[in-house]
Formats: sequence, structure tokens, C-alpha cells
Amino acid sequence: MEDKSKVNDFLKNRLQNRVKGKESKRERPKEVKLSNLIDNPYQPRLEYNEKELQELANTIKENGLLQPISVMEKDNQYIIIAGHRRKRAFELLGKETIPVTISTNIDDNDLRILATIENLTRVDLSLLEEAKAYSDIIASGVKIKELAKKLGKSESDISRKRKLLKLSEEILKDIRENNSTNDVIALTLLRKFENEKEQIEVYYEFLKRDRAWLQNRVKSLKNQKISKSSPKCLVVVDNQITIDSSKIDKKTISKILNYLKKELSNY
Repeated sequence: MEDKSKVNDFLKNRLQNRVKGKESKRERPKEVKLSNLIDNPYQPRLEYNEKELQELANTIKENGLLQPISVMEKDNQYIIIAGHRRKRAFELLGKETIPVTISTNIDDNDLRILATIENLTRVDLSLLEEAKAYSDIIASGVKIKELAKKLGKSESDISRKRKLLKLSEEILKDIRENNSTNDVIALTLLRKFENEKEQIEVYYEFLKRDRAWLQNRVKSLKNQKISKSSPKCLVVVDNQITIDSSKIDKKTISKILNYLKKELSNY
């Protein structure tokens, strides 16, 4: 509850505290045509649950709209900052207009962050929608530390989810279409498999098993890499040591020699 409170405070301040640090004038809601509303171009939500939209529409029909949607005015049209679902619910009800509050001095970064906040605090985004939203906001120049603070989330959580977008496209497609898993830690582990074919095979096997199996699979992969990369640089024959310099760098050779000198000095 504390994190959500922080986010809501930020949302409120971001929308109201504008010109020269002073609170913008509170205006009464204005009725605008639904046809004049434009979706936030940075809206991370790609799909809407039709059943939930219908339930929202029924609630609005029964109780009225409890909170106007937030918009910014641009070229005689209105870009939605918060309220995409309410707008769609009004469309389902066959309404022509909707109450809005107009905010000013909103820049692109504001639109990106506010769209993400709206969805994170009101309706859960899918895992990949959330990852894409974080990635887009950070790509626009917002620091991950600043974003984490504003959203009330940890930097590591945001970072892990962003990296999911680097998984194989086949895996991302399966998650999007089938909601096959939301295990962020397990999906992060999959990135250890650099070979795409192997990554996909391990992913589908993980779905049949569990994260513990995947962790053991990653551990096995790590051991294989260590074994393959370990240079056979020392050869001992008749008490003589030969160092194969083609398989090891000079700095490491120097460390080995210093170690051997130290050990020999004890005899």
C-alpha cells in the first residue's frame, strides 16, 4: 500500500504542479467528443480484456463516471494521459462525449511515465507490456534510478524485466499469446543460453518442469563453459614443468611463476 501511495502522490503532483513550480488552476471537467480523443502514443497496454471493459461500462451506467479522464490538448484534439479504459467503456455505452480534465505543459517523458503509472496502479499490465514500457521510458532518457523511485519499484526489478525483451522472439510470442509464465527469474536465467535453438528447447522443457530444474540446467551449462575454457597450460614430465604460452596470457604465466617460487621457498 505504501508503494502505491507514493505512485499516486507522484501522479497527482505530475498532473497538477506545472507552471513555474506552482499548482495549475483546477478547472471543472469539460465535456469533449470521444471522436476528438487520441490514445497516448506511449500507452504500454496493447490489449484490453473485453469482459473487464464490459464490467466497467456496466458500473459507469449504474453509478456514473466517478472520475473524469485526464487529457492534454493538442491541435484541437485531446491526447489521453489517464483513462483509456474509461474512454472505451463510454464507447461500449454508445456515448458521444466524456468528462475530461485538461493538463498543460506535459512533455513526451511525462506521457510515457504517466501512461505506465496509470496501468501499473489501476490495471495490471502483462509482463511483456510492462517490460516494453520500462524499456521505452529509459530509452527516452529517463534514468532507471529516477524511474524506479517514481514507480515505487526496485531498480533490479525494472532491469530484469527490461532484459526479457532480449529473449528469442519465439519465446516472447508464446508468452504474449499463451501467458505461459510470469516467472521473471526463470526467464532471466534463460538468457544464459546464448544459442537461440538451445534457449527455445530449454524454455519449453522448463514449462513442463519448474525453476529448480532450470537452475540446475544453468549450473550444468556454467560448468561446461568452465571446463571448455580452462587452458591446459601446465605439463609436468620427469619433475619438469612446461608452460604452453599459446593457451595462456603472459600476466597469468607471471602469477603462476610467482606462486611456484613462493611455494619452493618453503622447502
